[in-house]
Amino acid sequence: MNAAFAEFLGTFLLILLGNGVVANVLLNKTKGFDSGWLVITTGWGLAVFTGVVVAGPYSGAHLN
Repeated sequence: MNAAFAEFLGTFLLILLGNGVVANVLLNKTKGFDSGWLVITTGWGLAVFTGVVVAGPYSGAHLN
């Protein structure tokens, strides 16, 4: 895997997981509806961690 693809994949996972947790909290008829800001910040933190773990060994985790 080259550095450009690793950055793309890391950024993709960051946005996918981060926006997914926001959608889960804000949309009706989901299990996480109205769970609050703590769930959102924890989800975004884990999304950043996932992106860094995926892209780190190949590109130094420079997520753009």
